[in-house]
Amino acid sequence: MTRTANRGFNHRQAMSEEWFRTRVLPRISGLRFLPYQVRQMSREHLPTMLRDNGRKSVARIAGDLVMVSARWRCLPFHYFRYGGYRREVSAERACAYLPETALFHRLLPRVNRDTIDLDDKVVCKKILAAAGIPQPPLIASGNGRAGVTSDGDEVSLEAVLDHASGSGRVVVKPSRYSSGGSGVVIVRPGEDGFDLVAYAERWGTWLIEYHVPQHHDLDVLNPYALNTFRVITLLTEGTAKVLYTMLKLGGVDSTTDNSADGGLQIRVHPDGALDRHGYDRYLNAQTRHQVSTVPFAGHKIAHIGEVRELAARCARLFPQVPFIGWDIAVTPGGPVVIEGNSSPSLAHIQRTHGGVAPDLVPALRAVMDRPII
Repeated sequence: MTRTANRGFNHRQAMSEEWFRTRVLPRISGLRFLPYQVRQMSREHLPTMLRDNGRKSVARIAGDLVMVSARWRCLPFHYFRYGGYRREVSAERACAYLPETALFHRLLPRVNRDTIDLDDKVVCKKILAAAGIPQPPLIASGNGRAGVTSDGDEVSLEAVLDHASGSGRVVVKPSRYSSGGSGVVIVRPGEDGFDLVAYAERWGTWLIEYHVPQHHDLDVLNPYALNTFRVITLLTEGTAKVLYTMLKLGGVDSTTDNSADGGLQIRVHPDGALDRHGYDRYLNAQTRHQVSTVPFAGHKIAHIGEVRELAARCARLFPQVPFIGWDIAVTPGGPVVIEGNSSPSLAHIQRTHGGVAPDLVPALRAVMDRPII
């Protein structure tokens, strides 16, 4: 009797928390998201539009904004983010772009449920390791007080990098609450003078893993960063489907592949062929990387089938998170999983694939509001 009563109480508690998370928090976070959108609009999107000689007339832009706002019931910041003001973009095509507000504050909270196992990078690595998923080996993890090696030994923060010495380059990154490459640094233990104590004070929990080499097919495009694939998966009734695949190339002066550091994103077709153009965060089209003579058109990536299969395999390990963006590197020995993202960048998807709302919104609605397991 007690066990049944407790289970009922716990279930009701979970339902209450779920209601608050999916109905109340998105409204609060949406309001907090507004200043960020305004800053991006004023600093990036409006200046980009004003420099574009191929933009529509003011009257056409105004008409588009009315239509887009009515379609999505939100302020149309995404119209400027995705170049809806360009003459070749019809109003109907502009409406096909999904606004960040709709995805992250209306759809995703009711699609991705218990995300902590995925979003905590240390926990995620352990789940992937238990399933035999190839990934960069973990060296140590910890917080502002101490570290724990991959063997389970506790060490002081000052001694962590001594433990990692001789490993060549290693990657240090926050294990929680970071996005867009924030806090990711590449160091050589014992050579760079990296201060893990100061890092932990700023970022909190952290992990250190081995830096992996990349396949020649990617090295010829940009040898100065570990360039990864962002593979978007959707899990429906136990079946994982790859929706979109993009290659993220690091910027000219960056060791990471994030768009905020000048990176490019390129659509990758299922056979491994790259699109003709890659795009930066300002939607500038490039036919090759600035440090390479190899054009994107005609270039094929080896192991792309394995990359897609690996992403689908990983997706099945997180049934409460149907919509995931996987970052996967291809090494000379094959693909390895860098991490999963429960809030994958919509900008990456729509820069490379165009407006995805007609297909993506129905797919997400089909997995919304599943019963709590």
